[in-house]
Amino acid sequence: MVRSPRFRIVCALALLAGARGEVLAQAPGPREAAFIAGQTLDCSGCNLAGISFKRFNLANANLSNANLENATFHETKLNGANFSGAKARTANFDLAILTNTNFAGADLTEALFFGALASGANFSKAKLADARMGNVSLIRGNLEGADLSRADLGGATLTDAHLAGARLTEADLREATLLRTDLSGVEADPVYFASARMRAANLKGAVLRGSNFEGADLTGANLSGSDLTGAQLTGAVLLDAVLDGAILNGARMPDNTARP
Repeated sequence: MVRSPRFRIVCALALLAGARGEVLAQAPGPREAAFIAGQTLDCSGCNLAGISFKRFNLANANLSNANLENATFHETKLNGANFSGAKARTANFDLAILTNTNFAGADLTEALFFGALASGANFSKAKLADARMGNVSLIRGNLEGADLSRADLGGATLTDAHLAGARLTEADLREATLLRTDLSGVEADPVYFASARMRAANLKGAVLRGSNFEGADLTGANLSGSDLTGAQLTGAVLLDAVLDGAILNGARMPDNTARP
């Protein structure tokens, strides 16, 4: 019996997935097969759930609105790629190159970004709840309006990043670098900023009730109009910080005295 080229590609992919211990939900269509084979970089709207692209070069690929749940992009080159609107829950982007990559509006719930290089990446309005992003580099990144609830950003570099209006409830940003970062209007009650470097950060109007800033460097930070009710600021550096109109009920300040 003569087998079609598509049939041979599907069989090869199935064998490859089996060797990697992966399960393909269904045989890939012609667009998916062409993308996996490296014949095209355009697979918008494709179903690539569970596929491994570990160490592939997918720079400038178009995966907008694609189904990428549980897909693997570990150490993959994705600079300039388009993931806008993609469904990528639990996807693995550990150590990936994501410079100027577009994740606007993508569902990245529980996704992995440990050590990824994502300077200039766009995560605006993305769903990043429970994401693991330790040591990620997001210099000048755009996370405006993103949901980072319970996300792990410990040791992350967010210098000059934009997080205005983001949700950071129970997020972990311990020892993160947030120099000049725009956190205005964020909702984060509480969030963990212990030992974070936050010089000249903008937290104007942020809701930070019960948050932990112990040992954080907030030199020159703008906290005007923020809600710091019950916040822990023991050991924090507040030199030249702006606190005009901030709500400090029950906050523990650097001198260890409680504010009424």
